[in-house]
Amino acid sequence: MGNHRANTLLTGDNKTAIVDDAMSKPKALERKYAPSVPWSLEEHLKNPEFRAEYEALEPEFALIRQLIDLRIKRGLSQRQLAKRAEMQQPTIARLEGGRTASLKTLRRVAEALEARVEVRLVPREAAPSARRASGTTSGKRTRPKRT
Repeated sequence: MGNHRANTLLTGDNKTAIVDDAMSKPKALERKYAPSVPWSLEEHLKNPEFRAEYEALEPEFALIRQLIDLRIKRGLSQRQLAKRAEMQQPTIARLEGGRTASLKTLRRVAEALEARVEVRLVPREAAPSARRASGTTSGKRTRPKRT
């Protein structure tokens, strides 16, 4: 009667559960192995080039945060928002995950959230005359103006 054994069970998230046959409840969860790629944002932000690229993404992250915050404020799930916007839930998930979306898609989602999209073009800080003289912006060639 008091003779029962414990079995090790590998769960779907790469964690090991010790299961007692008599109770069939996990006794403990522990990671079976360390992540294959140790990664630290804090460590990477010490690199000036990485930091500059990371900070350049801030407006994109801000838009994603605004979208999620407004959806939650409106008390909507991704599925409910998708239904209101007449699209599939995975589209909302991709948008909230940072995938690229068209302005048309953003407007549909904004309308479903009873909001509007505002897009602005803001000149960079570099001297505009220097860019015009070289015919480039950000190192890319510009197309000639149509006349």
